[in-house]
This record gives sequence, C-alpha cells and structure tokens, in this order.
Amino acid sequence: MKKTLLILLLGICASCWAEVQLTSGSLEALKKSGEYAYVEIDWSKAKVVELGRDNKVEKNFGSVDAYNKAQGKDWVKDWPEIKQLILNSTAWKKSPGRSCFNKKNKKGVLITVSPQIWKAYKNCKDEDKKKDMQKNCIWVNPSSAKYKLVFSVTQVDMGSGSAAAFGMGGSAGGAIISGNIKLVDIKSGKRLATIDVKYAKGKGNYSQRIRLLDCVVDEIFGEIPKLMK
Repeated sequence: MKKTLLILLLGICASCWAEVQLTSGSLEALKKSGEYAYVEIDWSKAKVVELGRDNKVEKNFGSVDAYNKAQGKDWVKDWPEIKQLILNSTAWKKSPGRSCFNKKNKKGVLITVSPQIWKAYKNCKDEDKKKDMQKNCIWVNPSSAKYKLVFSVTQVDMGSGSAAAFGMGGSAGGAIISGNIKLVDIKSGKRLATIDVKYAKGKGNYSQRIRLLDCVVDEIFGEIPKLMK
C-alpha cells in the first residue's frame, strides 16, 4: 500500500523540464533586437530508445527511420509531416499556454521560418494548409536571417500515449530528447556557441506529434532565452 502511494505521489509531482547548458562560445548575438534566426533540426543520427529509471536505456530501436518502419506504414507516412510541423512551430510568436522562444525573447533575436518551411509553403497548393503554416508565426523570408540554430538530435524517447492517458503527472508519457544546438553566423559559417541538451522532457499527450512538439518548442527552445541573462 505504501509503495503504491509513493508511486502515485511521484506521478503527481512529475514535471516537464530540460537540462539545457551553454557549453562553449557566447549567446550575445541573440540579444540583438531587429535580427532574425531560423532553426534547422537534424534527426538523421538520432537513436530511438525507451528510457527507464534514471534515464537508463531499457530498449534501443535504432534510427528514427528504423523505428517508424517497425511501427508500420502509417508512421513512415506521417513522419515527414511531423518533422515539418515541429520545425515550423519553432517560429511561433504566440500560442495559448505555451512559452515559446519568441514569446520569451522580446528584446532580442526572433526565430523566423527556415528555408525548408519557406520552400514547402511556396510549393503548397492547399490554401488552408498554407494559412495554418503562417498562423502564429514570425513570417519573415529566411534570407533575411543573420543566424541559424542547428539542433542535432542524438537520442529520443518518443513517449507513450497510453502512459499519458493514464498517468497522474503532466509529464507522464512525455517525449524525452537529448542532443546539441549550434548557433551559427550564416554569412561567415562561424559557430558562435554550442548548447548541450540532456534529457529534455515534454508534456504527456496521446499524440506523438504533440509530445515531440512540446518537448522541442517549449522545453528546449523555451529554455534558451534563460541562458542569455
């Protein structure tokens, strides 16, 4: 009985969090008002795992592509759209209940859409989808951006929809992501800073895309402005 109560209490107290640290260089460039940056996200070297207590790897599913294939053709089909949604969402300027980068960084660099999203928008024939892509975003041509933030994902626990549905904490079943972010001056190609991301955990949700989006946009990029103080 006591053990069950402890588990329940741990579930209630569980929270979303991210260990995001500046490991080299400086983020002074991000304090420049009137400048823009965009985000690139590289999932190609990410390993999909299932993490247990103390973030120990309990299962290793291989690459994201291998994981999706094992889950079925619908997962393979949906992945490009999920990646696009997450990338597009890094340019959010507002969204109810979310604390995205552009909301926290009012006096510095703002994140606009990436060249990839800009191209997808230009090639899209569905006007409703185009409106959705623009909604709530800093919509500036990325050719105007001075910097880019390159997020290389090294490990991801996709989270669990069933755990989110039955969990008692807001982070129950949430996605957990590790990797690093490089701040790059686009014109010179010079790396200005490196940010280490360890076991960032987002909110739980039945939807995989929402679990991943919350972890990347809120828990990871939402933490970067705090490093600039």
